[in-house]
Amino acid sequence: MRHCFTILFLLLCSSLFAQQKDTVNANSTLTHATVYYGYGTELQHELKASLGSGIQHLVINNIALQPDANTIQIYCPENVAILSYYHRIYTKPVIEIPRVIPVKSNDSIVALRKQQAALNNRYQINEDIIRRISTLIENNFVTPDKKYINSDELIKLTNYYTGRVKDLKMELYDWQVKVAEINEKINEITRRLSELPNPNQNIEAPKPMGQLILEVMAKNAGTVDFGVSYFTNNAGWIPSYDIRMKTIDNSLKIAYKASVSQNTGLDWKSVKLSLSTSNPNQGGTLPVLSPLFLQLYVPELYRSMIQAKPNAMNNNAPQLNEVVITADYKKVNKDLGYSVNTVNASDLGNYTNLKESQLNTNFEIDLPYDIPSNGKAYNVAIKEEIVPATYQHFAIPKLDNDVFLVAALNNWDSLSLMPGDANIIMDNVYLGKSFIDPNITADTLKISLGRDKRVAVKRVLVKSFSKTTYKGDKKTETFTYEITVKNNKKQPLDLMLKDQYPISRVKEVEVTVGDIDGADENKELGILNWNIKLDPGESRKIRFSYTIRYPKDKKLQEVR
Repeated sequence: MRHCFTILFLLLCSSLFAQQKDTVNANSTLTHATVYYGYGTELQHELKASLGSGIQHLVINNIALQPDANTIQIYCPENVAILSYYHRIYTKPVIEIPRVIPVKSNDSIVALRKQQAALNNRYQINEDIIRRISTLIENNFVTPDKKYINSDELIKLTNYYTGRVKDLKMELYDWQVKVAEINEKINEITRRLSELPNPNQNIEAPKPMGQLILEVMAKNAGTVDFGVSYFTNNAGWIPSYDIRMKTIDNSLKIAYKASVSQNTGLDWKSVKLSLSTSNPNQGGTLPVLSPLFLQLYVPELYRSMIQAKPNAMNNNAPQLNEVVITADYKKVNKDLGYSVNTVNASDLGNYTNLKESQLNTNFEIDLPYDIPSNGKAYNVAIKEEIVPATYQHFAIPKLDNDVFLVAALNNWDSLSLMPGDANIIMDNVYLGKSFIDPNITADTLKISLGRDKRVAVKRVLVKSFSKTTYKGDKKTETFTYEITVKNNKKQPLDLMLKDQYPISRVKEVEVTVGDIDGADENKELGILNWNIKLDPGESRKIRFSYTIRYPKDKKLQEVR
């Protein structure tokens, strides 16, 4: 009886061990991708696997190459337990199919090469005979004093050898022709063999594939539904816009677009997209204030900090900055740059659902998309919004000699805008590019729509009212500027004109503002604003002046 129990126990252990060795393969299908602003995406897969009862290994194919292991989540029914899992990258081995060449063609080439070798051998023998006959004639029929011997027998013998050489050379010519014909046949057979289809010619190198290896235990055998989700950094999106205007009714329409790219190693086929405005890579750690300490002023260190600060700024539109008059600092100019792409977003609003949470906004698009894993940007249209806007012309002649048309959006906070490039299209004509930056605290969002060449503006220094004087140890400089604006359009316009005067933060430097011609003055920033209404063809001149008084042994420079 004891032996029977031992045998039964061994059979059960061997059965359990065999079940642990079983491996089941299943291909997953990517069904949904939540793409985050900047870079990052959450992928969701579904699959069915035929499991047996007991412990076994489940290999899930078609997973991204670099998922974040800490974010992998696997869903399965309650009757299946997941004991462990890990991710790996798998590449199928290349199996080359041997190329089959017809036997007759090979035999023909071998036979022709044998004939060619035989002809070449006979050719060399005849060349050797001709060479020996020529040597014999030269040695026997020419005397040492180079006098030829004339004899009937010798003449007959010479004629014989001459005829023999002639026959041999004719044979050499015939063999050359035959060798050439054999070469042509060999080349023709070789060409035909090269045109035979190669079974390995169209075989692409297998691409690496991500896999999840699961150790699972199933209570019962059968088909089981699984779900897999994870986060990976190898995808993302950035917003862009089309701003379309009509001059007939001054209507403005904003088309939302997204430039989506992915390099996850997994081609997205018929996948539904959700575009999220959040960025998981930024982290959610609450900042903490540290103690703020003071140290003694070091001139050289402070100067380096002041000079480096403007280089780190990134402005997307011309703006007037505070100008500070001080000593021994450099003036830094800022360059502007934009990029743009175009996609029509009409008829997409019916398929896009906007879901807002406390932290982010999701654009859920109920349409399948195909996005290959090649890192290229694919434009995805989201929706269109008709936005009420007011228009105004805007000019800063100190920074730019052109006048800009600006659209002011009052209720812009309800549009769920993100920073992005914008194409300006008026009456179906592309005018240029601009930038939308909603990261402001103002109630009105201003979008530059481009340059209006029909409005002229010019800013000059009036030399007759600008002068430099000295009194004691002080130097006084007076600057007077004149701005001329002309409306060359057939419609009246409202123009916001901006300029500035410098501000002093040094006691030895005094700035006095003169006539500002009715401008609205911001004394803290030194900015002047003029609201001007111009009729068609009307021009206007504006003057303002300021005076700077400082020690004459010092030099002034502007710092922004």
